[in-house]
Order: sequence, then C-alpha cells, then structure tokens
Amino acid sequence: MKKDQLHILEKIEAVEVSPFLLTRIQAKVKEQLFDHLSTRKSIVYLTGIAVIIALNVIVLRTKSDKDKSSNLVSEMNLAPSNQLYQ
Repeated sequence: MKKDQLHILEKIEAVEVSPFLLTRIQAKVKEQLFDHLSTRKSIVYLTGIAVIIALNVIVLRTKSDKDKSSNLVSEMNLAPSNQLYQ
C-alpha cells in the first residue's frame, strides 16, 4: 500500500522558475512596506505626538505657576489655611 502512494511521487517534475521571480518578489515587498509607512501617515503621527508633548509641557508649567502663587499667598497670610495639622 505504501509503494502505491510513493509511486505517485515519481511523477513529480522539476519546475522552472522565472529568472526575474526574486526581483519581482522583492519589489512587491518594498512596495507594500512603503504603502504601509506613507509619508502622510508619518507626518500625522509625528504631529500628534508633538501636540501631546506640547500640552504636557503647558500643563506642567501652569501647575508650577499655581504652586508659586499659592506659596506666596500662604507666606503673606492673605488666605486662611483650613488645615488642622501643619
């Protein structure tokens, strides 16, 4: 029974490959890579990251400014403190 199945394998012939097949495959891979990482998408992503970083910097600066003004107000006793323990 195994010899009958293996007899089918003897009918397989070698396939000739086109001489430019590898070049075509490489070109297709490069094309898909460039389609995936287009310039427009890259610019949009980088702009979004820059906006997020800018917002973080603005928030951190305004928080430090509020801390400075609240320290000044507490030092000058302009606003009463409602804390029980200091």
